[in-house]
Amino acid sequence: MLFKQWNVYSEPRHHLDTLLEDTSDRESLQVAPLPTIKLITPIDTSIYKKIIITTKLFRSLFSRHADRATQVSCFQIGWQTKGKEHVLYREDFQVQEDNTSQTESHILEFPVLQFDEETLFLSVAEDILHVPPVAANLLSREVAKLCAAPLDVLVVGASDRIEEVKYVGYPTADSNHNLPIFNPPEFLTNFTASIMTQLILNKVEFRGYIAPSEGPSGYEKLTMETMDTLIDLTWFELGSGDRDAYVKECHRNWRLNGTAMGAQTGLYL
Repeated sequence: MLFKQWNVYSEPRHHLDTLLEDTSDRESLQVAPLPTIKLITPIDTSIYKKIIITTKLFRSLFSRHADRATQVSCFQIGWQTKGKEHVLYREDFQVQEDNTSQTESHILEFPVLQFDEETLFLSVAEDILHVPPVAANLLSREVAKLCAAPLDVLVVGASDRIEEVKYVGYPTADSNHNLPIFNPPEFLTNFTASIMTQLILNKVEFRGYIAPSEGPSGYEKLTMETMDTLIDLTWFELGSGDRDAYVKECHRNWRLNGTAMGAQTGLYL
């Protein structure tokens, strides 16, 4: 018998703020300025041939290359949240004197890595509980601008609406790995959906793989079968040398970071 953790926070399809943010006005769509996105150092993409865009869920597939990679730039995201409101009372009179609230600033950085002379790599860490989804949406616009040059764009993402690894592509979705095509009514959410949308709007050719997952954004889990399929695909993409060593390394990393289903034992009641 399999017991799954109860998800206290339901994940809506359209939302701007984080689920744990203490927002006083829940009826407002925007209670604070939009996050700011900037690329710290400009990148000349004309000297590269390929860029890989993914989320932290799949970083284990590229850890060998990421450990030896060189950081060429960094996307920086900044946003503000309203802190809890504190009510001040006069000690001699039990009456309200003043209200105080603080605005908290948050900054996230996502490095752009260079695997080799021809390949760039970007991994975005999503967290539905602490990072506002609108930040990932705005980030995807800037990332898509980086892909405007004639690059081979590879996107690796996840969806909880499919049951097997599927292939996506623009302008054509012809798969060369005998994978089923990602078609409606299947859909994506979060950063993967945002970056694919921006690439299509900017008419940037790309291809990618969408893996089945379970769990909210930033806390997804993958099955062993899904991992094996992804390992075969990325090993082909990267040309990672010894396949057996690559397979063992990927499985070990996934178990260590708790991504594999069954990697964490325990009963949630």
